[in-house]
Amino acid sequence: MKTKFGNYLEKMMMKNNYTLEYIAKQTDSSLSVVGHYRKGIRIPKDDFVERFIEKFIKTDKEADEIRYIVAYDRTPDLIKRRLDENNQDEKNKQMAEIISLPVLGKAAAGLGHINFEDNTRMEVLASISTTELPKDAFLVEVSGDSMFPTLSDGDLVIINPVQKQMRMVEGKVCVFSYHDQTYIKRLKINKNEVRLVSDNSDKKRYSDIVISDEELEYLKCYGAVIESRRKH
Repeated sequence: MKTKFGNYLEKMMMKNNYTLEYIAKQTDSSLSVVGHYRKGIRIPKDDFVERFIEKFIKTDKEADEIRYIVAYDRTPDLIKRRLDENNQDEKNKQMAEIISLPVLGKAAAGLGHINFEDNTRMEVLASISTTELPKDAFLVEVSGDSMFPTLSDGDLVIINPVQKQMRMVEGKVCVFSYHDQTYIKRLKINKNEVRLVSDNSDKKRYSDIVISDEELEYLKCYGAVIESRRKH
């Protein structure tokens, strides 16, 4: 499926009789790269977008529109489908917007043990329906590959802090602290124990973390994963 930016660029070129060579020259880009952007084979990088806006866009409103459609093109298909479904019903249409969430630190998805960091940063996300985003939601960066293929090293995951009661999140991927070390694992509850399970099939490297009896008081759930954003 062609990208939104590809459609935009093609229509703009037809309307103004611009050639690929002209766009490439004005944006200090190669002809092949601009051709890929027009065909929707590739999603433009931020530096190209800003040069394009500087050369061809006159209003702040249209500039924001272009940044939005590029952000939309980078959004996972699941979220796009959700947005498109909302758009089918105008009465219940929920407007998505570009928002920012705090990254509270890293959680170990491997063998390492990484605490939440003291200093947070903000991360911009696009195409999130704010009506579905829980209050006080936050981001955590995944460290390690024990949750592959569900999560990859470096992924940013959105955490729902409302879902942190153990019985409520059984079977889900959550962020936990255990003895002051932070993990991102799938929760399994047995009769007398809790298991923090890795999705990676290599169980020799990534064995379950088994917690029972008085050790349970050192286990805390911060919330369940809503979705992940992979590095591009």
